Amino acid sequence: MTETLTQSWSSDEQLENLARLKRNKEIVKGVIYSVGKKKARVLEEDKYVEKEMEIAVFLLEGGITAYCPANEFSDYEFKTLNGFTGTMQEFIIDHFDIENKTAVVSVKKADQIKKEKFMSELQALQDVGALEEKLFEGVVWGMNPKTRRVFVRVNGADCFMLPNDWSWERSRSLEHQIDRGEKIQVKVRRFDKENNLIQVSRRHTLEDPFKKLERLKDMDTVAGKITSVDPIHGIFVQLDVGLEVKGIKPSYLDEPIVGDIVSCSIRSIDKKNRHAKVVIVNYPRGKKKRKDLGAFLFE
Repeated sequence: MTETLTQSWSSDEQLENLARLKRNKEIVKGVIYSVGKKKARVLEEDKYVEKEMEIAVFLLEGGITAYCPANEFSDYEFKTLNGFTGTMQEFIIDHFDIENKTAVVSVKKADQIKKEKFMSELQALQDVGALEEKLFEGVVWGMNPKTRRVFVRVNGADCFMLPNDWSWERSRSLEHQIDRGEKIQVKVRRFDKENNLIQVSRRHTLEDPFKKLERLKDMDTVAGKITSVDPIHGIFVQLDVGLEVKGIKPSYLDEPIVGDIVSCSIRSIDKKNRHAKVVIVNYPRGKKKRKDLGAFLFE
C-alpha cells in the first residue's frame, strides 16, 4: 500500500533551523528508520510533480522527519534501499515543500561535497609524498563475490580494496568477514584522479603480525588452534598474533583435528617471504573428539 508523506516539522523554530542548514549546505546526520513506496511531490524543472517512488524516511534530532527519494540516495542504482534501514547517513537539506510541510534531503549531494574535499586532500598528500601516512575512516559498502574486491565509502568517495588488503591473514573466507555498514580504518594505497580510482587498505592500518611473532620467538611455547589438516598441504595452526602458520607434528603425538587447541614451539620465521613454522608439542586441553568441534580458544 502506498502512503503519502507526513509533515516534516511541527513548529516555526524547526523550519527556521532546517532553512539555515539548507542555506549553508551543512551536512546533517540522521537515521533511516523506514523505507517504502510513497506518493511524493518531486521538484522537476522548478515544478512539483506527484510521483510514486521508493523513499528512505530519516529521523533527525528533535523529532524532525525528512525524506530521501531513491534517486537522491546514491549515484549507484540499488534495487531497493531496504538494506539501509537502521543505518546512520549524512545528507544535506535539498528543498522544502512548504505547502505540505515536508523536507527533502539528498545523501548523494552530500557525498559530492565530501568527495570534492577528499579528492583535493588526497591530491595534496600525493604531491608531498605523504599519501599513505594518513588514516581515514571508511564504511564497508559491499563486496564483489567474483573478483572478491571490497568496496568502501570514504568521505563520499567510492573506493576499492583488494582481497589481500583486508587483513594480514589468508583471506579464504573473506565474504564471512565483511559486514556491510561496518566502520573501518583505512589508508590510501593508490590515487588516480584522472580515472577516479582510489585503492585503500585496512591491512596497512594494522600492526604486521610477523613483528608480533618475532617478539615471541624466544618463548618456550605459544598457544594455537588447528585450522586445517590436509593430506597434501599439511597442518595449519592459527596463532593469537593473527597468523595462520604451518604446523609440524612429531610422530609421538596423535593426529590433530580441526579445532584442537595446541601448544607449539616456534621453529622458523621468514618475514621476507611471509612464512613461519611451528612444532606442535602438546594438546593442553586434551584431544578433541571428532564430533565435538565447538570449543575454540580465540572466540
